[in-house]
Amino acid sequence: MTQTDLEKARALVDMAKGAEQRGEADKALAYFDDAIGILERQMEIPFLADVLRWKGTLYREQGETEAAHRCYQQSLQHADRVGAVGAKAHGFNCLGIIAQRRGDLRECEAHYARAAEFASKAGDIRLLGMIEQNRGVLMNVRGNFAGAEARYSSSLAAFEAAGDQQAVSWVLNNMGMLYSKLGHYQRALETLERGRGIALSRNDTLVDSILTLNLAEVWTATGQLDMADDACTRALAEARRRNDHLTIAGALKCRARIERERGAFNDSIATLRIALFEAERLEDRLLQAEMLREFGQTSRALGHSAEARLAWLDAAESFQGVGALHEAAEIDLLLASLPT
Repeated sequence: MTQTDLEKARALVDMAKGAEQRGEADKALAYFDDAIGILERQMEIPFLADVLRWKGTLYREQGETEAAHRCYQQSLQHADRVGAVGAKAHGFNCLGIIAQRRGDLRECEAHYARAAEFASKAGDIRLLGMIEQNRGVLMNVRGNFAGAEARYSSSLAAFEAAGDQQAVSWVLNNMGMLYSKLGHYQRALETLERGRGIALSRNDTLVDSILTLNLAEVWTATGQLDMADDACTRALAEARRRNDHLTIAGALKCRARIERERGAFNDSIATLRIALFEAERLEDRLLQAEMLREFGQTSRALGHSAEARLAWLDAAESFQGVGALHEAAEIDLLLASLPT
Protein backbone atom coordinates (compact mmCIF):
# COMPACT_ATOMS: atom_id res chain seq x y z
CA MET A 1 0.00 0.00 0.00
CA THR A 2 1.33 3.43 -0.91
CA GLN A 3 1.39 6.31 1.54
CA THR A 4 -1.15 8.05 -0.69
CA ASP A 5 -3.59 5.14 -0.33
CA LEU A 6 -3.24 5.14 3.46
CA GLU A 7 -3.76 8.91 3.59
CA LYS A 8 -6.85 8.52 1.40
CA ALA A 9 -8.23 5.83 3.73
CA ARG A 10 -7.61 8.02 6.78
CA ALA A 11 -9.34 10.95 5.10
CA LEU A 12 -12.36 8.76 4.34
CA VAL A 13 -12.48 7.63 7.97
CA ASP A 14 -12.41 11.25 9.13
CA MET A 15 -15.31 11.98 6.79
CA ALA A 16 -17.16 8.93 8.14
CA LYS A 17 -16.72 10.06 11.73
CA GLY A 18 -17.88 13.56 10.86
CA ALA A 19 -20.97 12.21 9.14
CA GLU A 20 -21.66 9.91 12.10
CA GLN A 21 -21.42 12.78 14.57
CA ARG A 22 -23.91 14.78 12.46
CA GLY A 23 -26.29 11.82 12.46
CA GLU A 24 -25.77 10.97 8.77
CA ALA A 25 -25.41 7.21 9.25
CA ASP A 26 -25.80 6.16 5.61
CA LYS A 27 -23.03 8.54 4.51
CA ALA A 28 -20.81 7.35 7.35
CA LEU A 29 -21.25 3.70 6.39
CA ALA A 30 -20.42 4.49 2.76
CA TYR A 31 -17.23 6.31 3.77
CA PHE A 32 -16.22 3.44 6.09
CA ASP A 33 -16.80 0.93 3.27
CA ASP A 34 -14.66 2.96 0.86
CA ALA A 35 -11.86 3.12 3.43
CA ILE A 36 -12.11 -0.63 4.08
CA GLY A 37 -11.93 -1.30 0.35
CA ILE A 38 -8.62 0.56 0.17
CA LEU A 39 -7.16 -1.03 3.31
CA GLU A 40 -8.08 -4.58 2.30
CA ARG A 41 -5.62 -4.37 -0.60
CA GLN A 42 -2.82 -4.64 1.96
CA MET A 43 -4.06 -6.86 4.78
CA GLU A 44 -1.14 -6.34 7.16
CA ILE A 45 -2.25 -2.76 7.93
CA PRO A 46 -3.45 -2.71 11.60
CA PHE A 47 -5.63 0.34 10.85
CA LEU A 48 -8.11 -1.98 9.09
CA ALA A 49 -9.06 -3.53 12.47
CA ASP A 50 -9.94 -0.08 13.82
CA VAL A 51 -12.07 0.86 10.82
CA LEU A 52 -14.00 -2.42 10.93
CA ARG A 53 -14.66 -1.82 14.62
CA TRP A 54 -15.81 1.76 14.11
CA LYS A 55 -18.19 0.58 11.42
CA GLY A 56 -19.50 -2.05 13.84
CA THR A 57 -20.12 0.56 16.52
CA LEU A 58 -22.13 2.65 14.07
CA TYR A 59 -24.28 -0.41 13.38
CA ARG A 60 -24.56 -1.10 17.12
CA GLU A 61 -25.78 2.39 17.92
CA GLN A 62 -28.47 2.01 15.26
CA GLY A 63 -29.66 -1.23 16.83
CA GLU A 64 -28.21 -3.42 14.04
CA THR A 65 -26.84 -5.91 16.55
CA GLU A 66 -25.96 -8.81 14.24
CA ALA A 67 -24.27 -6.53 11.68
CA ALA A 68 -22.26 -4.96 14.51
CA HIS A 69 -21.27 -8.40 15.81
CA ARG A 70 -19.98 -9.44 12.38
CA CYS A 71 -17.86 -6.29 12.08
CA TYR A 72 -16.41 -6.76 15.56
CA GLN A 73 -15.49 -10.36 14.81
CA GLN A 74 -13.80 -9.34 11.56
CA SER A 75 -11.94 -6.57 13.40
CA LEU A 76 -10.74 -8.95 16.12
CA GLN A 77 -9.65 -11.57 13.58
CA HIS A 78 -7.63 -8.99 11.67
CA ALA A 79 -6.12 -7.59 14.89
CA ASP A 80 -5.06 -11.08 15.89
CA ARG A 81 -3.60 -11.70 12.41
CA VAL A 82 -1.38 -8.62 12.51
CA GLY A 83 -0.63 -8.72 16.25
CA ALA A 84 -2.35 -5.42 17.08
CA VAL A 85 -2.73 -5.74 20.86
CA GLY A 86 -4.64 -2.48 21.33
CA ALA A 87 -7.11 -3.34 18.58
CA LYS A 88 -7.66 -6.76 20.18
CA ALA A 89 -8.50 -5.04 23.46
CA HIS A 90 -11.05 -2.81 21.77
CA GLY A 91 -12.50 -5.77 19.87
CA PHE A 92 -13.13 -7.81 23.03
CA ASN A 93 -14.64 -4.78 24.75
CA CYS A 94 -17.09 -4.30 21.87
CA LEU A 95 -18.00 -7.99 21.82
CA GLY A 96 -18.71 -7.68 25.55
CA ILE A 97 -21.20 -4.90 24.86
CA ILE A 98 -22.97 -7.08 22.29
CA ALA A 99 -23.07 -10.05 24.68
CA GLN A 100 -24.56 -7.81 27.37
CA ARG A 101 -27.24 -6.56 25.00
CA ARG A 102 -28.13 -10.15 24.15
CA GLY A 103 -28.28 -11.10 27.82
CA ASP A 104 -25.30 -13.49 27.78
CA LEU A 105 -23.66 -12.21 30.95
CA ARG A 106 -21.09 -14.97 31.32
CA GLU A 107 -19.76 -14.29 27.83
CA CYS A 108 -19.94 -10.56 28.52
CA GLU A 109 -17.76 -10.84 31.63
CA ALA A 110 -15.25 -13.04 29.80
CA HIS A 111 -14.94 -10.51 26.96
CA TYR A 112 -14.45 -7.59 29.37
CA ALA A 113 -11.77 -9.54 31.26
CA ARG A 114 -9.85 -10.24 28.05
CA ALA A 115 -10.31 -6.64 26.93
CA ALA A 116 -8.83 -5.37 30.20
CA GLU A 117 -5.92 -7.82 29.90
CA PHE A 118 -4.99 -6.65 26.40
CA ALA A 119 -5.63 -2.97 27.24
CA SER A 120 -3.16 -3.25 30.11
CA LYS A 121 -0.57 -4.80 27.79
CA ALA A 122 -1.13 -1.99 25.30
CA GLY A 123 -0.99 0.69 28.02
CA ASP A 124 -4.37 2.05 26.85
CA ILE A 125 -5.58 4.03 29.87
CA ARG A 126 -8.62 5.43 28.05
CA LEU A 127 -9.84 1.98 27.08
CA LEU A 128 -9.34 0.71 30.63
CA GLY A 129 -11.63 3.53 31.75
CA MET A 130 -14.22 2.53 29.15
CA ILE A 131 -14.08 -1.09 30.29
CA GLU A 132 -14.48 0.07 33.89
CA GLN A 133 -17.58 2.00 32.83
CA ASN A 134 -19.01 -0.98 30.94
CA ARG A 135 -18.50 -3.18 33.97
CA GLY A 136 -20.40 -0.54 35.91
CA VAL A 137 -23.31 -0.88 33.49
CA LEU A 138 -23.26 -4.63 34.08
CA MET A 139 -23.33 -4.08 37.86
CA ASN A 140 -26.22 -1.64 37.43
CA VAL A 141 -28.24 -4.24 35.52
CA ARG A 142 -27.54 -6.83 38.22
CA GLY A 143 -28.69 -4.49 40.99
CA ASN A 144 -25.26 -3.76 42.47
CA PHE A 145 -25.90 -0.03 42.50
CA ALA A 146 -23.09 0.91 44.89
CA GLY A 147 -20.60 -1.01 42.76
CA ALA A 148 -21.93 0.61 39.59
CA GLU A 149 -21.61 4.11 41.05
CA ALA A 150 -18.05 3.37 42.17
CA ARG A 151 -17.10 2.18 38.67
CA TYR A 152 -18.72 5.20 37.05
CA SER A 153 -17.03 7.62 39.45
CA SER A 154 -13.64 6.02 38.79
CA SER A 155 -14.15 6.29 35.03
CA LEU A 156 -15.43 9.86 35.26
CA ALA A 157 -12.42 11.00 37.28
CA ALA A 158 -10.02 9.41 34.81
CA PHE A 159 -11.73 10.90 31.76
CA GLU A 160 -11.98 14.35 33.35
CA ALA A 161 -8.28 14.25 34.24
CA ALA A 162 -7.50 13.36 30.62
CA GLY A 163 -9.78 16.11 29.27
CA ASP A 164 -11.75 13.51 27.28
CA GLN A 165 -15.10 15.28 27.00
CA GLN A 166 -16.68 12.69 24.72
CA ALA A 167 -16.06 9.91 27.25
CA VAL A 168 -17.20 12.19 30.09
CA SER A 169 -20.57 12.62 28.36
CA TRP A 170 -20.95 8.82 28.09
CA VAL A 171 -20.27 8.30 31.80
CA LEU A 172 -22.58 11.13 32.83
CA ASN A 173 -25.37 9.49 30.84
CA ASN A 174 -24.88 6.20 32.69
CA MET A 175 -24.63 7.93 36.06
CA GLY A 176 -27.82 9.88 35.38
CA MET A 177 -29.69 6.69 34.54
CA LEU A 178 -28.44 5.08 37.76
CA TYR A 179 -29.57 8.04 39.88
CA SER A 180 -32.97 7.91 38.21
CA LYS A 181 -33.32 4.19 38.98
CA LEU A 182 -32.51 4.96 42.62
CA GLY A 183 -35.15 7.71 42.71
CA HIS A 184 -32.59 10.52 43.03
CA TYR A 185 -34.34 12.50 40.33
CA GLN A 186 -32.86 15.96 40.90
CA ARG A 187 -29.37 14.53 40.87
CA ALA A 188 -30.25 12.54 37.74
CA LEU A 189 -31.49 15.69 35.97
CA GLU A 190 -28.37 17.67 36.88
CA THR A 191 -26.09 14.86 35.70
CA LEU A 192 -27.92 14.29 32.42
CA GLU A 193 -28.12 18.03 31.70
CA ARG A 194 -24.38 18.32 32.23
CA GLY A 195 -23.78 15.45 29.82
CA ARG A 196 -26.12 16.98 27.26
CA GLY A 197 -24.30 20.29 27.49
CA ILE A 198 -21.08 18.51 26.54
CA ALA A 199 -22.78 16.70 23.66
CA LEU A 200 -24.21 19.97 22.33
CA SER A 201 -20.83 21.69 22.57
CA ARG A 202 -19.33 18.86 20.48
CA ASN A 203 -22.22 18.80 17.98
CA ASP A 204 -22.64 15.12 18.91
CA THR A 205 -26.19 14.44 17.74
CA LEU A 206 -26.21 10.78 18.77
CA VAL A 207 -25.23 11.36 22.41
CA ASP A 208 -27.47 14.44 22.57
CA SER A 209 -30.42 12.33 21.41
CA ILE A 210 -29.75 9.59 23.98
CA LEU A 211 -29.38 12.09 26.82
CA THR A 212 -32.51 13.95 25.73
CA LEU A 213 -34.49 10.72 25.81
CA ASN A 214 -33.18 9.84 29.27
CA LEU A 215 -34.13 13.32 30.48
CA ALA A 216 -37.63 12.64 29.13
CA GLU A 217 -37.74 9.44 31.20
CA VAL A 218 -36.82 11.35 34.38
CA TRP A 219 -39.34 14.12 33.70
CA THR A 220 -42.01 11.45 33.18
CA ALA A 221 -41.12 9.85 36.50
CA THR A 222 -41.44 13.23 38.25
CA GLY A 223 -44.77 14.09 36.58
CA GLN A 224 -43.42 16.88 34.34
CA LEU A 225 -45.24 15.43 31.37
CA ASP A 226 -45.15 18.44 29.04
CA MET A 227 -41.37 18.69 29.33
CA ALA A 228 -41.10 14.93 28.97
CA ASP A 229 -43.30 14.93 25.87
CA ASP A 230 -41.27 17.68 24.22
CA ALA A 231 -37.96 15.94 24.91
CA CYS A 232 -39.31 12.56 23.80
CA THR A 233 -40.64 14.04 20.55
CA ARG A 234 -37.27 15.66 19.78
CA ALA A 235 -35.37 12.45 20.51
CA LEU A 236 -37.75 10.40 18.36
CA ALA A 237 -37.54 12.81 15.43
CA GLU A 238 -33.73 12.82 15.55
CA ALA A 239 -33.61 9.02 15.83
CA ARG A 240 -35.88 8.65 12.81
CA ARG A 241 -33.70 11.07 10.85
CA ARG A 242 -30.68 8.88 11.64
CA ASN A 243 -32.62 5.65 11.07
CA ASP A 244 -31.58 4.70 14.61
CA HIS A 245 -33.94 1.84 15.48
CA LEU A 246 -32.61 1.44 19.02
CA THR A 247 -33.40 5.00 20.05
CA ILE A 248 -36.68 4.91 18.10
CA ALA A 249 -37.81 1.91 20.15
CA GLY A 250 -36.73 3.56 23.40
CA ALA A 251 -38.50 6.81 22.52
CA LEU A 252 -41.71 4.96 21.67
CA LYS A 253 -41.54 3.20 25.04
CA CYS A 254 -41.16 6.59 26.73
CA ARG A 255 -44.05 8.06 24.73
CA ALA A 256 -46.28 5.13 25.72
CA ARG A 257 -45.57 5.81 29.38
CA ILE A 258 -46.37 9.51 28.96
CA GLU A 259 -49.66 8.55 27.31
CA ARG A 260 -50.47 6.20 30.19
CA GLU A 261 -49.70 8.89 32.77
CA ARG A 262 -52.12 11.18 30.92
CA GLY A 263 -54.82 8.51 31.00
CA ALA A 264 -54.68 7.78 27.24
CA PHE A 265 -54.50 4.04 27.86
CA ASN A 266 -55.56 2.83 24.41
CA ASP A 267 -53.04 5.17 22.75
CA SER A 268 -50.38 3.83 25.11
CA ILE A 269 -51.12 0.22 24.17
CA ALA A 270 -51.01 1.07 20.45
CA THR A 271 -47.67 2.86 20.85
CA LEU A 272 -46.23 -0.06 22.81
CA ARG A 273 -47.24 -2.52 20.09
CA ILE A 274 -45.29 -0.42 17.57
CA ALA A 275 -42.34 -0.19 19.97
CA LEU A 276 -42.29 -3.97 20.50
CA PHE A 277 -42.39 -4.51 16.73
CA GLU A 278 -39.50 -2.04 16.32
CA ALA A 279 -37.50 -3.82 19.03
CA GLU A 280 -37.91 -7.35 17.66
CA ARG A 281 -34.74 -7.33 15.57
CA LEU A 282 -32.60 -5.32 18.01
CA GLU A 283 -31.74 -8.31 20.24
CA ASP A 284 -31.85 -6.00 23.28
CA ARG A 285 -33.43 -8.25 25.91
CA LEU A 286 -33.41 -5.61 28.65
CA LEU A 287 -35.24 -3.07 26.49
CA GLN A 288 -37.83 -5.67 25.49
CA ALA A 289 -38.37 -6.59 29.14
CA GLU A 290 -38.89 -2.92 30.01
CA MET A 291 -41.47 -2.63 27.22
CA LEU A 292 -43.34 -5.70 28.48
CA ARG A 293 -43.37 -4.18 31.97
CA GLU A 294 -44.96 -1.04 30.52
CA PHE A 295 -47.46 -3.13 28.54
CA GLY A 296 -48.52 -4.85 31.75
CA GLN A 297 -48.90 -1.54 33.57
CA THR A 298 -51.17 -0.10 30.91
CA SER A 299 -53.15 -3.33 30.54
CA ARG A 300 -53.83 -3.30 34.28
CA ALA A 301 -54.94 0.34 34.06
CA LEU A 302 -57.44 -0.74 31.40
CA GLY A 303 -58.71 -3.50 33.68
CA HIS A 304 -57.22 -6.25 31.48
CA SER A 305 -55.68 -8.38 34.22
CA ALA A 306 -55.10 -11.44 32.02
CA GLU A 307 -53.10 -9.42 29.48
CA ALA A 308 -51.15 -7.73 32.27
CA ARG A 309 -50.29 -11.10 33.80
CA LEU A 310 -49.02 -12.51 30.49
CA ALA A 311 -46.90 -9.41 29.80
CA TRP A 312 -45.41 -9.40 33.30
CA LEU A 313 -44.64 -13.12 33.24
CA ASP A 314 -42.69 -12.60 29.99
CA ALA A 315 -41.02 -9.49 31.45
CA ALA A 316 -39.97 -11.36 34.61
CA GLU A 317 -38.45 -14.16 32.53
CA SER A 318 -36.52 -11.66 30.39
CA PHE A 319 -35.29 -9.67 33.40
CA GLN A 320 -34.10 -12.87 35.05
CA GLY A 321 -32.42 -13.91 31.81
CA VAL A 322 -30.27 -10.77 31.71
CA GLY A 323 -29.49 -10.91 35.42
CA ALA A 324 -31.72 -7.94 36.31
CA LEU A 325 -32.94 -9.57 39.53
CA HIS A 326 -33.98 -6.24 41.08
CA GLU A 327 -36.44 -5.62 38.24
CA ALA A 328 -37.55 -9.26 38.25
CA ALA A 329 -38.43 -8.94 41.95
CA GLU A 330 -40.44 -5.78 41.22
CA ILE A 331 -42.38 -7.69 38.56
CA ASP A 332 -43.14 -10.43 41.10
CA LEU A 333 -44.73 -7.79 43.35
CA LEU A 334 -46.79 -6.48 40.43
CA LEU A 335 -47.98 -9.99 39.63
CA ALA A 336 -48.96 -10.50 43.27
CA SER A 337 -51.08 -7.32 43.11
CA LEU A 338 -53.31 -8.73 40.36
CA PRO A 339 -56.67 -10.25 41.31
CA THR A 340 -56.63 -14.05 41.34
